[in-house]
Amino acid sequence: MQDQETRISRRTAIKGAAASGVGLIVGCEIAGQSSTQKTTPPEVTMGSNDEWFARRAWSVSANKVLPRADGTNGTVTSLARRIERPRSAEDIAAIVKSLPATTPIACVCGGHESSGVALVANRDAVILDLDRLKSIQFESADDGTLVTVGSGVVFRELVEAVKAHGGALPVGTGPGVGVVGYTVNGGLSSYFSRRLGLLGQRAVKMTVVTADGEMRVLTPEDELFTVMVGAGSALAIVVDITFRLAGAGVIQGAEQRIFGFETRSQAVEFSRKAMRFMKDRVMPNDSVSLEIVVTGTKAIVATTVFYDNFKGSTAEFVKPLEDLASRMTLPTLARAHWGSWYEAAAALWPVIAEQKGNPLATSYHCVGTTGIPVDAVLDFVGDVVVGEAPLDEAEMSIVEIRTLGGEAQRGPRIPSGNCAHAFFVDLVTLFDASAKSPAERQAIVDLTNRVVDKARAVPGLVVDFSGTHSQPDDVDRSAIAAEIFGSVEMARVVEAQKQKVDPENRFRFNPFAKLLG
Repeated sequence: MQDQETRISRRTAIKGAAASGVGLIVGCEIAGQSSTQKTTPPEVTMGSNDEWFARRAWSVSANKVLPRADGTNGTVTSLARRIERPRSAEDIAAIVKSLPATTPIACVCGGHESSGVALVANRDAVILDLDRLKSIQFESADDGTLVTVGSGVVFRELVEAVKAHGGALPVGTGPGVGVVGYTVNGGLSSYFSRRLGLLGQRAVKMTVVTADGEMRVLTPEDELFTVMVGAGSALAIVVDITFRLAGAGVIQGAEQRIFGFETRSQAVEFSRKAMRFMKDRVMPNDSVSLEIVVTGTKAIVATTVFYDNFKGSTAEFVKPLEDLASRMTLPTLARAHWGSWYEAAAALWPVIAEQKGNPLATSYHCVGTTGIPVDAVLDFVGDVVVGEAPLDEAEMSIVEIRTLGGEAQRGPRIPSGNCAHAFFVDLVTLFDASAKSPAERQAIVDLTNRVVDKARAVPGLVVDFSGTHSQPDDVDRSAIAAEIFGSVEMARVVEAQKQKVDPENRFRFNPFAKLLG
């Protein structure tokens, strides 16, 4: 367990860093530790769309704060005709059936994606805000424990509940991210997926409402089920998902080191050498994962997670990273040891809570390889992604360099490019739009796009292959269906299901709109 002094040092060191998968802040904690846990969020007067949007939007796409042709900026808000807050599957079905068959529907907390298009929607749309679906229910099965999670549950709530039951799941690090939205849009866990797979790969059942208002309970035997755990926000409204828990002991512990740097060249040199360590020592070893984060606040965060099959000394394993920092005379800002799944899952919550803007503007891109990357790819990530990303211009931005593979690659094939990749790099651009002029906002987006365009030209490097780590509203920059969904065959399956279950394209506010619209 980290002491208070360590926590404060860590928070100060990476106060500008966002964690992977940040999304919507709901801020309602699960109370109690019974086998069935339910909470009812405080009643909130709906008010205007502007009031609702201000309460529900953690961030907006950086593209939405760019200046118009005359240099002015508009207000980003929800355009929806109406916002509903159903309490049950029956409520959802009744709302869907009451609407004309062509009325577009957006889901919030059930349709998480990076550009916030579900929050904004359009003037013809009805938004279903699923924040009242807060049930978390545990049950014993023949081969373990299952947990059924309602579509309004966010990760802070799920993590606290799973901790109380001695379990573990491959959760996202953002405390306010909707669990179901994360699952149905190809989410991954940077700390846990290598050992536990993607969260969608642990799903065993889900309740959905289709575009015609039919309630269905899906299992892996249903052809729609597999498609839902990767492209579900484009296909149906998810009421709840049931996951198979792992035991908390699956995570042996973690070591985190935070180093400071002064110049970008130092960050480039450290990341290049740390990636060699990742390639040689970590990627061939499925008992450990490593994430290197370079932040706009001039910190390098190295987090190594050790699984239950790891043998040896965790402190000795990370010593080469400490020695590298020492040789480069980079100061060690903080050291932390986490002794449990829960400590690792909750570690970044204080940091993410500090990510604020008026509005906070974001863009997400990822690059990666399906196998161990060649040195030329590592050099590119260091020189260009770390070296040229707008970390100085958008100080809250980060570059995350991660190991994937393992169980994520070996597990069931679901429509997410994350299943295929062993090496994964996020470029997360974050800035307070109110603190930037229109020209500065444009420059930040242009710098980000320049890095991404260069990545597309690198042999063997796949770009924007994740529904939650690509920017679906980028103009003239569209992800490729076969890469987003993991393969040409899986993309065809998704497209066929879209035509079958949502022929009117009612669910058009999702990261796959350009691919399936």
